[in-house]
Amino acid sequence: MDPRHPPIALSPPPWYRSAQAIVSIAATVGWVVWLLLLAGCGGGSAAAPDTGTSNLPGPVEKTSLQASQPGELLAYARAKLAERQKLRAQSASNNIDFAATGDLVATAAGGPVFSAGSGSPPLERSSTAVQEEGVDEDDLIKSDGSIIYTLGREQSSAAGQAAAKVSINRLRSDGSTELASRLTLNADPDTFGFYSGIYLVNKQPRLAVLGSMQRSTELNFCSPAPTCASAALLPFPRYMRPTVAIDMVNAADASRAVVTDKLRIDGSLVGSRLIGNSLVLVTQFTPRLAADALPWNASATEREAATARLAASELLPTVSVNNGPSQPLMAETDCYVEPKNASYGLEVTSITVIDLSSASLTRSSRCFIGGSEALYMSTTALFLATTSYPIQPLTPMNGNTRLVFPPQITTDVHKFALTPGIAGGSATIDYRGSGTVPGHLGWSTQQRSYRLSEYNGDLRVLTFTGQAGWGVVTDATNAQAPAPSPATLSVLRESSAGKSLQTVGQLPNAQRPQAIGKPGEQVYAVRFIGDRGYVVTFRRVDPLYVLDLSKAEDPKTSGELTVAGFTDHLFPVGPVGSGLLLGVGKDTTDRGVVTGVKVALFDVADPRKPTQKFTTTFGTSGQSALDYSRHGIDLFTRGDQTRVVLPVVAYQSGVGLAAASFALQRFEVNATARTITLISPVVISTDLAREYPDLGQARTLQIGEKLYHFDGEELNTYGW
Repeated sequence: MDPRHPPIALSPPPWYRSAQAIVSIAATVGWVVWLLLLAGCGGGSAAAPDTGTSNLPGPVEKTSLQASQPGELLAYARAKLAERQKLRAQSASNNIDFAATGDLVATAAGGPVFSAGSGSPPLERSSTAVQEEGVDEDDLIKSDGSIIYTLGREQSSAAGQAAAKVSINRLRSDGSTELASRLTLNADPDTFGFYSGIYLVNKQPRLAVLGSMQRSTELNFCSPAPTCASAALLPFPRYMRPTVAIDMVNAADASRAVVTDKLRIDGSLVGSRLIGNSLVLVTQFTPRLAADALPWNASATEREAATARLAASELLPTVSVNNGPSQPLMAETDCYVEPKNASYGLEVTSITVIDLSSASLTRSSRCFIGGSEALYMSTTALFLATTSYPIQPLTPMNGNTRLVFPPQITTDVHKFALTPGIAGGSATIDYRGSGTVPGHLGWSTQQRSYRLSEYNGDLRVLTFTGQAGWGVVTDATNAQAPAPSPATLSVLRESSAGKSLQTVGQLPNAQRPQAIGKPGEQVYAVRFIGDRGYVVTFRRVDPLYVLDLSKAEDPKTSGELTVAGFTDHLFPVGPVGSGLLLGVGKDTTDRGVVTGVKVALFDVADPRKPTQKFTTTFGTSGQSALDYSRHGIDLFTRGDQTRVVLPVVAYQSGVGLAAASFALQRFEVNATARTITLISPVVISTDLAREYPDLGQARTLQIGEKLYHFDGEELNTYGW
């Protein structure tokens, strides 16, 4: 068990959960079948989408993405279906129903829904923390300074479908609020899911509300005999069809907000960003094909016939506007393929740019064959990254079967440039190139994007390059001699010669072999700011490393600080260039066992000698809103002062929930004095046995001298 988390928060890595499940049944189905399953799902885990990298042993030959010519996408898909059938034929004697076991028709898990932020906030109010200034992210609370908009999510209507409440709160002259109106959003009938976040359209009383929905659908592609003679032997399976929902809300009349437009896009939401009024959506779609829906005992002739009937439109996601008929989101020539992609998967990742300021919601889309699990966006480019999970053949051992993971896995990165449209036209999406880095981006969906950062056109990526994480060891403090810290920094640069991202710098390297982290440690917080990188690793103590990235071809470690506990999140505080970082994580004992919520202030103005200026711990154990969302913190900078609000649940050793507390912990950071002051907390509850807070929906916002707390349902006002 990972000692840094209480048991309720423990979540093993996705590949470890998959390995456990697969090993338990592999002996009864044969390794060829499950190797196909892993290849089709893109890496052996529903949480690991198809990456465009083969899961078969041996070297993988890869090329950059290539624009699909007329008919090429269809030919590509038919070839993959034929390859699948060859492996099915090899395993026919096992009598395995691929549809029932999830082979090639299992819904890939949707990517994280990133939450937070406001684009260019006035000086007198805060915004939810975002990774890049000027790149907005969806959140549960937004404000234009005079009205506060909130989203109460994960509610159900009377009919049982997904619902949410958008509340519009006016600010009175004394800073208090009044509810102007509350709009209930109901998803389409026969769906369930949740609305995840809102965007406030720049300089307009208009909201874009994002959601993820599911609908149960029967896989019935066959007609009665003789077209599909074997279909009568088994009932057709059902699957959950994911849909991304966008509801546009006109709030010009705060007392009567109305939904004006609804967009529904096939697939799961990987993530979204907003620059100006251009909303960038990345979605992931797995086509449901007739050849895959056939029962396990369908003949080769039936499968070949189903493959021959395949149309290009079946491979592409669709979009529906205002409950109108579904239409293709893009044309086949708007997609990219990877000719030497050895994966059997046909997952489609789409990038859609929507002009939220246009009455018709003008949009443009591109797609590529392959999956994505992390989205990072700067003001000039979009990067999509996916980790491949190459797995060696299942090896018989003592009559059992086991999976063997190789020493390293890799992550593919694709770069797209986004150019605003001319004279109100749609933005263009320009594919720039692809590259591969060793390792993966970690197991936290809330932190993966922070492991990527663009600076002067170069992409910096911090990956974990170890063979196994703490999900498969007894304890992080195992007495066995630990291996070197498996953290690797890679710097990728767009090649002028072709559509590729070339590695121009890496750390450690032959000239600088020192590891980033001590033996046995793993990567926790990562933050890139300008030409510096900050990395926190942990096993028993918390080393903070400062990376000098001023020379992309020669990255190096410039300083190191070792303190107790560990940091999960790092936030710059004070004016730009202050050299101060606020760290939030957990404190630990000298054996590395987790205790309470820790907040620390680091001075990194001298990158060679980072120091800790302040630290405090809440409770002997506890959690903060950042444990659930990377946007659970609020930072408000005016001049050289930054005010910080962090919702925290703290427990005391040996007492129950009745003695635990939920409070909004407050701090003031003075960048000139290099100090942090702990302000008396706003105590929300001291009896959590009666009502436990939903930290995942806890949000705070500061306007002037007022603090606003949204608990997922109600908005409350406090003085600073």
